Amino acid sequence: MVPLRSTDLELSELMISGFLLIIGLSLCAAIFLVTRVKALQDDGKLIRFSGPIYAAGFTVCLVTGSLPVFFGAGIVTGLAAGFLDAGLNSQSSQWEQKAETRSMSGFHALFSLGMLLGASLVTLLLSGGHEPAVGIITCAIVYGGYIVTNRSWVAVTAPTDNADGPQLKANLRLSLSVILFLGTCILLCSLIEGGVIDWSALHLNRKLLLPANEAGHAVLFFSVAMTLARFIGDRLAVFIAPHLILAVPLVIAGLLLGIAVTTAHISLLIWAYIFVGLALANAFPIIISEAGRAAGKQPLREISVIVGFAYFGLISGPAILGVLAHYAGLDTTVLAISFMAVILGFASFTMPRFVVRADLLTNSINRR
Repeated sequence: MVPLRSTDLELSELMISGFLLIIGLSLCAAIFLVTRVKALQDDGKLIRFSGPIYAAGFTVCLVTGSLPVFFGAGIVTGLAAGFLDAGLNSQSSQWEQKAETRSMSGFHALFSLGMLLGASLVTLLLSGGHEPAVGIITCAIVYGGYIVTNRSWVAVTAPTDNADGPQLKANLRLSLSVILFLGTCILLCSLIEGGVIDWSALHLNRKLLLPANEAGHAVLFFSVAMTLARFIGDRLAVFIAPHLILAVPLVIAGLLLGIAVTTAHISLLIWAYIFVGLALANAFPIIISEAGRAAGKQPLREISVIVGFAYFGLISGPAILGVLAHYAGLDTTVLAISFMAVILGFASFTMPRFVVRADLLTNSINRR
């Protein structure tokens, strides 16, 4: 849809960058509002409010022929997406705690699958000579209608006013060190994922002279690997400590990617991207899950802060890696991605030192 929108609205590269920046800043603004405005801290109501607005705004961006409307809808869509993301992640975290089983990876697997199915639907419509707006509007109506009518959200009873209430509430909030640690980890996740999506195909095409259609396979394989790995992430977490699910594969994937770049081996590089996808797949879900478990009940504000780091990575990542590619070359850019994967892997080994489950904190407080 990007080439079509660019042609229809006569968008230059600078205007496209500006539009993406507007959406990113709107996402960050939404996260700030969620953490500051009490009326936005009921995640069930937040989802019902923002879901239809997101569906409508995104649809307008994809079908409008007016440039001012396009940019205005981008602002609305970014705000709604930020509210929706925070609310859904908070709900998933509360569901995990209530069901006493991990489900965050499965939730994000469905998100990844939805992206692949949406891209496939648009591609299918375009290849058949059909107008994709019909499919987009239909999906938006179905999605928005479901969000509005659904009432099956996890409800958490507000804490009662007792002697331990204020103290317990204070102790369940994430400390600054935990926020910075988890935030930095999820920031690296965003930088790695965005780096592979933005620069892998370009590197294969320009440096290793792979045809453009074949170079794009790296992104496809990477995305499919992430989706498949997320479907089994929750099952793996039953048998393997969550931090080890991140640490070991990420270190191996980072080293493999670095070796593939330095040796300029095309097949090894494609496989390295697949392995990075498998290793990175459960990083975002596990970090969010650990943040929610540490925060305890009603973790919307804490999760929103952590997700804010991810949005910052999505906004700053393309610019940072673009500057690096311009001044140091594409090889250096991909090596930087591999280095970040190794750093994230080693950092994940220390996750148990930073994240303490809320129920353990509660028991500790009660014993006092």
